[in-house]
Amino acid sequence: MSHQTKCLHRHSMLWLAAMSLCSSTAFAYDTTNANALAKLNQRVLQVPPLLTPNAFPANHTPGPRDQFEKSYDLFIRYTDGSIYNPVTGTADKVRLRAYQQRKDKSWDANTLGAARFQAPTVMMVPGQTVRFKLHNQLPEQVEKLSAHTDQTEIQCAPTELNAPASPGCFNITNLHSHGLWISPSGNSDNVLLSIEPNVSFEYEYNVPVDHPAGTFWYHPHVHGSTAMQVASGMTGALIVKGERYPNPAKNGDLDTLLKKFEPKIGGGSAEVMMLQQVPYACFKNTPGKPYSSYHSVYDKNGKEIGPWTCAEGEVGMVENFDQVEKPDSWRASGRYTMINGQVHPKIVMAHNTVHRWRLIDAGFQDTVKLRIKQVSKPEEVEALLSGKKSIEDVCNGSDVWQFEVASDGLTHAKAISKITNYLQPGYRSDILFALPNAGKYCVYDDKASAALNSDQAKNARLLAVIDAGKSGQTSANTTRVSDEASQTQFMTQQLLVAANAQPALVREKIKADLKNGLQLNKFVPHKSFTPETIAKLNSQTKEYVTFDIAPVSDKTRFMVEGKFNPNLQPSLEYTYKPERIDHTLILGTEQIWTLRSKVGSHPFHIHVNPFQIIGIKWVGKDPEDKTTDFYQQYRNLVGTWKDTLLVAPNYEIEVATRYQRYIGEYVLHCHILEHEDQGMMQNVKVVVPNSKGGASAGAHGGHGAPAKQNERAGH
Repeated sequence: MSHQTKCLHRHSMLWLAAMSLCSSTAFAYDTTNANALAKLNQRVLQVPPLLTPNAFPANHTPGPRDQFEKSYDLFIRYTDGSIYNPVTGTADKVRLRAYQQRKDKSWDANTLGAARFQAPTVMMVPGQTVRFKLHNQLPEQVEKLSAHTDQTEIQCAPTELNAPASPGCFNITNLHSHGLWISPSGNSDNVLLSIEPNVSFEYEYNVPVDHPAGTFWYHPHVHGSTAMQVASGMTGALIVKGERYPNPAKNGDLDTLLKKFEPKIGGGSAEVMMLQQVPYACFKNTPGKPYSSYHSVYDKNGKEIGPWTCAEGEVGMVENFDQVEKPDSWRASGRYTMINGQVHPKIVMAHNTVHRWRLIDAGFQDTVKLRIKQVSKPEEVEALLSGKKSIEDVCNGSDVWQFEVASDGLTHAKAISKITNYLQPGYRSDILFALPNAGKYCVYDDKASAALNSDQAKNARLLAVIDAGKSGQTSANTTRVSDEASQTQFMTQQLLVAANAQPALVREKIKADLKNGLQLNKFVPHKSFTPETIAKLNSQTKEYVTFDIAPVSDKTRFMVEGKFNPNLQPSLEYTYKPERIDHTLILGTEQIWTLRSKVGSHPFHIHVNPFQIIGIKWVGKDPEDKTTDFYQQYRNLVGTWKDTLLVAPNYEIEVATRYQRYIGEYVLHCHILEHEDQGMMQNVKVVVPNSKGGASAGAHGGHGAPAKQNERAGH
């Protein structure tokens, strides 16, 4: 058995052992999901609310800079609500940590159109100064929050740095703007800060005037609590809108080309499709051990209804690290991925119209293979919703092709067409698509082979049902052939019409690019690395990241090593240490990073500066299997810009990046957030160069770490 197979098997065995925390309780429960279609019609997808800026003080004198100065309040508190459970056909009561914008502690859901567990969308523009006052209104201890748990006061004593905290001890927080190109220091995007309960802190984001327009998001990032807070639903969209038209000398914003297709409602938030995984559970009343165990529920015939199912009247919560810790935690929970805070929503859309979705995978762990497919027999949708028929049985019509125009908020040089969109935790994918015909469509997470760190395959799961209404075009265009060629032709035609609104000096160039395979060259925000530059960088010092999971001192450890070395012994030295700088980088330079994984697959994410993928190489002993999910999602990625990228075993990935504008300390980590919380993270420091182009004196020593720490990173 290989080292990788042993570790995956061991990791799964740890999960099975921990399942003892999930005890069984017999409750009579009616599992008949009657009137499933009528219930669907009550779950129309809601547009995420927009975060409302604070008014200027009464003594403020209006000026031309007012539009570039915005301040907001974000309140974090436990919020009571409900989440639809397809297993029972009813809504489960839940109490979750949530971002709220109402000061009076009432639900944002009281505001028309607001989803209860969807944080407000933040709209920004380049050149703005945006301030967020974060109010941590979570309690220090989570006692007396549920009538179904023991009321013993929880003692949140410090634990080992990279070990899970005690149940109920996840209420220290902070704020991270995932993907924004802003300073990582001071009160900007500083994830090394901690905001304790009953403390407020104001962040200030100075968004540069040359910041790319795109899809980003915000979430907590306190080491040890990130996974639990994100899994509780603390995620929100952060959209940088662009109004810069291209000209012969400069590229522009893709938003200017797509303005024609923007929804008329929602203030830009209507394009947001936030995917969330909330593994809530109902806890047993265990004297002296609050939130230590949760249970399944059985029907009147003694059959388990579903993992972690709550009995009537119970309240689901996310309070025990076991709910997120294991490689199959999400699948074991039996929960369903939400879109904008809703499970199995109905999405009302027009066919024969171009739609843009800003997909954000805000899940803590699981891969989403998003697919859109027409339903051949719309009358069978109710059977699908009630569990009487499978996705394969009902969602069996034509595929809807997705044309990805940006990933991680950064516009592609050429749209990437796909029917399956692989979304890893932290990914964003801006897609254009058009529903070829009227009718109903399934949006679903397609079945997959073993993914990420799981050795279990997964079945397809429904995400939403699209109800395609009347065409937004002329009656002559009400139906179309729905193969790839016809959908590509339709998309090209629609974008060519939209290009007529572009400036005359670049209009024909844009149209010629669109006709040549949907190229978007005049909207790319970053200059690509040329072959000459890559050859030069290959002869210089590189940075190395190798992810590993292995037992050290009788515990499974989550590590980031340096240059790949199959003979390197696992050590606590490779787990996260906040006082150590693992990579010291020089402002104004360019560099290649080599990414590997020894065990499992890990989404690599680095803060501040994005990277361009310059090479993906199979390095396994056996021939590469081109039918795997890994191969399929790596296709067409070379040349694209990202800030988060899956690193699979037996692949070597090279990315190139520039350290521009900002100095200071930030982090890189695995975006399977329970891995990050348990040590799979490193500190990065960008420093001012000296007169010879090296690091300035004292630049290496952040937190007192010695300069030779960089050797550990594999230089």
